[in-house]
Amino acid sequence: MPNDGGQKTVSLALKRLERRKRPAAGLLLSSYFTLTDNRVLEKLMTQRLTYHLESTNSLNDRHHGFREGKSVDTAINELLRNIKTARRDGKHVLVLSIDIKGAFDNLQHRSILKTLEASACPSNINRLFHSLLQNRKVTLLTPQGRATKEQKQGCPQGSCSGPALWNLVANEILNQVWPDNVHIQAFADDFVLVIEAETNKSLVADTQSAITQFSSWCSENELAISTEKTNYILFSKMVRSPKITWNGYKINRVKSFKYLGIHVDDRLNWLRHINKQGEKANKMQQNLKRIACGNWGISQIHRWSLYKTVIERMLAHGSSAWCLNPTFKKKRKLSSIERPFLLHISGAYRTTPTAALQTILGIPPLHMQLQFEARFASIYRLRIPLPPFITDTQPHDLEMKVTGWSSHPSEHLKPNQISFEDGEAYIARKDIINIFTDGSKTEHGVGAAFCVLSNDIWAYQWSAKLNDNNTVFQAELTALHEAVI
Repeated sequence: MPNDGGQKTVSLALKRLERRKRPAAGLLLSSYFTLTDNRVLEKLMTQRLTYHLESTNSLNDRHHGFREGKSVDTAINELLRNIKTARRDGKHVLVLSIDIKGAFDNLQHRSILKTLEASACPSNINRLFHSLLQNRKVTLLTPQGRATKEQKQGCPQGSCSGPALWNLVANEILNQVWPDNVHIQAFADDFVLVIEAETNKSLVADTQSAITQFSSWCSENELAISTEKTNYILFSKMVRSPKITWNGYKINRVKSFKYLGIHVDDRLNWLRHINKQGEKANKMQQNLKRIACGNWGISQIHRWSLYKTVIERMLAHGSSAWCLNPTFKKKRKLSSIERPFLLHISGAYRTTPTAALQTILGIPPLHMQLQFEARFASIYRLRIPLPPFITDTQPHDLEMKVTGWSSHPSEHLKPNQISFEDGEAYIARKDIINIFTDGSKTEHGVGAAFCVLSNDIWAYQWSAKLNDNNTVFQAELTALHEAVI
């Protein structure tokens, strides 16, 4: 419930609107509060649904979108792993990229409710989502008057439940039984099929069989495929392209396709992706010139910030897939992409060496920055060990982020379980045992310690040196843990 001050503010706003003879605005204001209340309830429902799906492992591990712990890095890594494994075994590989027309807008409510019931979701959450999706109507004002129509498809516009409900329906096709030589994965509504075979004939037959299975699921859920945007890429030395059709329409073969913002080519040399990123960076650099030049516009520090927070972030997208071990050709191309920005930030002469610009501005070579981020993503997010000559740190040496569904959303600390009061006032009391903990990290290492003060006497003390890979937060928690014991 809002406090008295909030109620007075709302009442004052409504009175002002009434004095201005604008009742419609008052209706919009009340509609806003109703909409906000509905979204709060929907957020709570989505949290409960997500907790149930994740804690019971109901969602397929091959779905990488809208899930904590999953990302573009995990999706592209899984795709590349399947391609490289099949090619190493000497098989032909066909990757089919599927585009669904307006997936979220055309998602049927009956499909959501059907999969919701099949997920063994708690009955209270099930009933709430039934209530949320039933009796929804859309009203439009037309010259002929009000037009009302029932809404039986589409995730609620702008809702927080849309991604979770889509994952629930998409999980159905991922959980179907697929042949051993067919791999399917998804990121939101982007589906990819990876088919491997030893001959051209079997490759076509297996691909057509997989398309039939996927098309059947789409028909059941009234989803349509865009055959113009659906295409395939072939990783093989065969000269003749296999003929692939979808419901009679020919699927085009391409030399590269864009998957989650990354251009995957049939040679996996990533030069096309770097060239495309270079084109985007060039457009950004031209736009940057419009707001800043050598002697006018934003300051140098702001240009530096824009480069590090916008341009470099755009170029680093998915670097774990294509910049883990950059070749000399990649390094040279990335250097040519970075150089115009260095000149623009510094305002130096065009003949200034790139290495000098990087040193003056404190910006490392682009390929080194991207390689560092690629290695970090591999060992921390993907949990893939790196060769010993790169680092002796292993994935198990790094802390893992706690997932949001590790505990039920309703479980939280009670008011009497934690206190933010300063304990200094209680130090003089004789009947209280005071425990002081600390953790620190310096260039000399990581350490944790605690000591116990009883009756103005140091009754106990403990300290330990932790691994250099530990964080200061781990050191603080270690001291607290040992003190509690």
